[in-house]
This record gives sequence, C-alpha cells and structure tokens, in this order.
Amino acid sequence: MISVITPCLNILRDNRREYFERMMESIHTQSFAPKEHIFIDGDSTDGTQEFVKKYEQRGWVSRFVSEKDTGLYNALNKGLRLARGKYIHIMNTDDYAVDHDFFKISIEQLEKGDADFTHAERIVESQSDGSLSLSHGDERVAFFRMPFRHQTMLVRKTIFDELGLFNENHQIASDYEFVLKMLMARKTGFHIPKIFIHSRDGGLSSNKKLCRVEVPQIIYNIYGKRYGLTLEECREIYTGKNMIALLPKILFKIKDAKIRDSLLYSYCPRARKRTILIPDNERVY
Repeated sequence: MISVITPCLNILRDNRREYFERMMESIHTQSFAPKEHIFIDGDSTDGTQEFVKKYEQRGWVSRFVSEKDTGLYNALNKGLRLARGKYIHIMNTDDYAVDHDFFKISIEQLEKGDADFTHAERIVESQSDGSLSLSHGDERVAFFRMPFRHQTMLVRKTIFDELGLFNENHQIASDYEFVLKMLMARKTGFHIPKIFIHSRDGGLSSNKKLCRVEVPQIIYNIYGKRYGLTLEECREIYTGKNMIALLPKILFKIKDAKIRDSLLYSYCPRARKRTILIPDNERVY
C-alpha cells in the first residue's frame, strides 16, 4: 500500500481549488489502487476543512487531521507517523499527476528490490506568466542542489524508520536534507525518465533568499565540516560562485567519490540548467 501525505492550509482563500481538484482526481484514478490518503491541515479558517471532508465522505480521504502546526515539516511528520503504507508519497495541493500509471510504474521498480526510492520528471508551471518548463531528476547534482522533487518520488517507509523524520528546524529545505541523508547512507534511487507530475512554482520552496540560508547550512552539516569546508565555502558550492578557487579542496580533501563527482559535475554548465523551456507546439496539455 502507498501512503499519500498531503499538507494543506487555506486552499480556498488562496484560489487553489481548481488545482486541488485536479490533484485529487489524479491520485484517486491511479491504476495502482491500494492507497491511503492522509491530510494534515494547519487549522484552515476559509472552509478548507469542510471542503476536504466532502472527499472524506467520498472515501478518498483516509485520515484528516486539522490543528495548528509549526510549519510544513511538522505537518509532514504528523502524516508520516500516521502512515501505514509500505511506500510514502508526498503530494502538494497545487500539484497533480499527469500519468495514470505513476504509482504502478514506480512500485514495479521498487518491488524488484534494487531501489529504495524512485524519482521522475515534472512539468513546472510559472505562476507569474503560465509558461511551462521541464524539470529533470538528476542525482549527479545532489551534493550542490536539490536533485529531484518529492512530488515525483516514492520512498520506502523503512527509510524514514531508519533515518528519521524531516528536520523541523528548517522552513524550506528539510526534504533536501533528507535526500542527502539517504544518499550518504548509500540508499539507492531509480530514475524513471517519464513525466509524472505537473507542479507550480512560486510557493515556499521558491523562496530564493531562504534557500540561500538553509541549503548551504545543510551542505555544511551533512558533509562540509567533515571534509574541512567552511560554511561560506558551502554557500559558494550552492551558488556556484568562486568554484575554481574551491577546486583544490574538492579534489584533495573530499574523500567520498560520490560527493566529489557531484561537485565536479557542478563545473559542467548544463548541470546548473534546472529546466528546459517547452515550446507551445510541444506542450502535452
């Protein structure tokens, strides 16, 4: 069984009802049926609670918890503690699956026993102008930026049991920290080269100022200080600045080949190209 966890807060007030409805339809018409859908609401005050409960009556919501929380990762951790599935999927209210076999294909790979998690491609819709771009999952960039998004992932629940839940001290980047913890623990990912998810930018995860604070700190905590990097150098790794000056440290101080290869890959210009614009005549919807 898959446990789908969706955090939510004031969906109706923020005019996100249409995307929410698409998300629910896309999850509950998946070809892989055994699933539970857990909602963690942050005590919405705009009618969201009543709106979601209509789906609960329909049988599409397995657990609904509504209470104040301390942030996104506090909400996700509440959902993880309730989850009974073998696999975990985190779905935002603004995102939805564009492939009815998303779960089926991901589960097939995980059931082969070679992978601990899967990840795939996603379409990114700009909230400012509605343009679409394609974001690729790429583990090679993992040690200097987020390699793939949780919306495209399925993760074995045993990984959370082993490594722990999300760090609630971060506002925006704890999912990145968890990905690094998985890779440092030598957990194996499987990239599925298919577009599974449509997502929107402009949310909390798009806060670049906050990213520049949290991501370098995570890099420093996870592997930077172990190999003699300063916090400022970890900031330069994330931003791509002053990388030539860092090259000797990367080559001679970082003994972990997986980390070193990822940082060397950051010198490749295309490694920092996050998305590829999709021309109008090639859009899939």
